Amino acid sequence: MIRRVMLATVLFAATAGAQQGHPDTVFHWIDSVFAPYAARNSPGCAVGVSRDGALVFAKGYGEADLTRRTPITVDTRFYISSLSKQFTAMSVLLLEQDHRLSLDDTIRKWVPEVPSFGKPITLRQLLHHTSGLRDYFTLLAVSGWSSDGELTEKRFLELIGRQKSLNFSPGDEFLYSNTGYALLSIVVKRASGKSLRDFAAERIFTPLGMTHTEFRDDHRLVIPDAALGYQAGDDGYRVSQPSFDVVGDGGVYSTIGDLAKWDANFTTGTVGGPDAIAELETPGRLNNGQQIPYALALSISAWNGMKTVSHSGAYGGYRSEFVRFPDKHITVTTLCNTSTAQPTLAEQVGTLVIGTLPKRTTATTLDLSSAPFSVGGSQPAADSSGARRRNDQLAQLAGPYYSEELDLPVTLVVRDGVVLLQRPHSADIRFVALSKDLFSSNEQILLQVVRDSHDAVSAFTLTITRARGLEFYRRDVDFGAGSGGGPTLRH
Repeated sequence: MIRRVMLATVLFAATAGAQQGHPDTVFHWIDSVFAPYAARNSPGCAVGVSRDGALVFAKGYGEADLTRRTPITVDTRFYISSLSKQFTAMSVLLLEQDHRLSLDDTIRKWVPEVPSFGKPITLRQLLHHTSGLRDYFTLLAVSGWSSDGELTEKRFLELIGRQKSLNFSPGDEFLYSNTGYALLSIVVKRASGKSLRDFAAERIFTPLGMTHTEFRDDHRLVIPDAALGYQAGDDGYRVSQPSFDVVGDGGVYSTIGDLAKWDANFTTGTVGGPDAIAELETPGRLNNGQQIPYALALSISAWNGMKTVSHSGAYGGYRSEFVRFPDKHITVTTLCNTSTAQPTLAEQVGTLVIGTLPKRTTATTLDLSSAPFSVGGSQPAADSSGARRRNDQLAQLAGPYYSEELDLPVTLVVRDGVVLLQRPHSADIRFVALSKDLFSSNEQILLQVVRDSHDAVSAFTLTITRARGLEFYRRDVDFGAGSGGGPTLRH
């Protein structure tokens, strides 16, 4: 209790503009934010508040392992998902300082398995999410891959190698894509001769004293003191955590205390020096010169007039957020092992510490809801002849298709005026018509019909926020009796 009061006193004394009150009030305010995650036999969160890189408040709520009833503490290790990108970006910058690579190198210089697409893609564009490469998680989701499924680097490269087009020309747009950072982990390995796991341990984690932080590039590795990730369901919680070996876009396990040491490096520059720190925090630019709200693995935003440098992460049963307020010298980090964690926990704590009611502006990506249609809408009612004509048009879509880019056979089935996309071993996706050849699903997936010169349906494309224009062509198939009603290709 004495230690907690001392921490609160330091926090109050150090934070300009904070609301005034008894030190115990700080705990009451922050405890109230995390009350939904503090119950026994419930997953929860850990939170840390730093000033000038020094941890001045840290606490755990809930349990790290529901079976063993292990409480979450400040030393509990969490899978931090996309917060890992900061360490990948720093690794690339360190290799540039070593003159082992340049941010203006093309990705094919280091990873020739990536198709050329007829346009060069630079490491800098990968770092800024302006490469145009489709997000590999989105591609896997369309394929029906389970988020808890295994994924090797070999399979990842095969998937990227099958892609025939980009979301956009490199440098023309900003669109978040995990593919770029997963590729950068391979760049680090090929440029340094060491895995990203070993390189980051040697050049970042060990110099900063981050003894409880590591990239897990083998899902069989046991992480000591790790919190299990949980997803809530109607029948309770189930374990949900990554079991893949691809890293760079994610892969790090860490603690509140270790991430405070990383935060301190933004001030000290112990790793990378001031040049690397400045590079990390410098927003990228598009081909037309427009500045984007994303630097290197960091979003640059404004929160109620205050600059913020932040990133968040979400995967399976884990949620994480890292928000720095450089003008206030305050950083808030939240790590959770439940999918129900609110995405603004760090902001809420920041509100209490700084004493403002902020509204944060964040980076945006393609938003299909802004398109001139209502997702899930249908055609207006018409006479019976019009209904028959629409049914005939829908019937033209039915049949087997194949995506070479995903190595995926699918079937379109027309039923009760809707189109069902059936995939092997996966749930159907239901589409309703927006126009003659444009359909939408509740998941905001657009299906665009492609016709040949005789107006016959020859293909369709799927567009999702992070993967545009995936092609599926009609194929002659034999229908097998396998699960999910998926077709078996006739070779």
